[in-house]
Amino acid sequence: MTSNEMISTYESLSELTGSMLNAASEGDWDNLAELEQRCQVHVGSLMRTKSVLLNENEQRTKIAIIRTILQNDAKIRALTEPRLHELQASLSMVQAGKRGVQAYGEQRA
Repeated sequence: MTSNEMISTYESLSELTGSMLNAASEGDWDNLAELEQRCQVHVGSLMRTKSVLLNENEQRTKIAIIRTILQNDAKIRALTEPRLHELQASLSMVQAGKRGVQAYGEQRA
């Protein structure tokens, strides 16, 4: 991967996290999940990349992009955490209901 390709990959990742933030803001959970999978492809590509030497300007650009990605990530987490807690509570209620049905069924037998 060249330095230009690396910066381009980071820019694409930043755009995707921006789209993820929009999806999370709108409660579009299916789109958020799809975008997250696309992000994982970019992250995997960057992780597999050998060390690429960046000049000072490219390094500053990369750092600025990473900061944007991290800010988007923090905002996404703030939006998704309450939803995750709601889902966990719903799952707990379903599991409790199943246990109640099973216990009732055992008592009748």
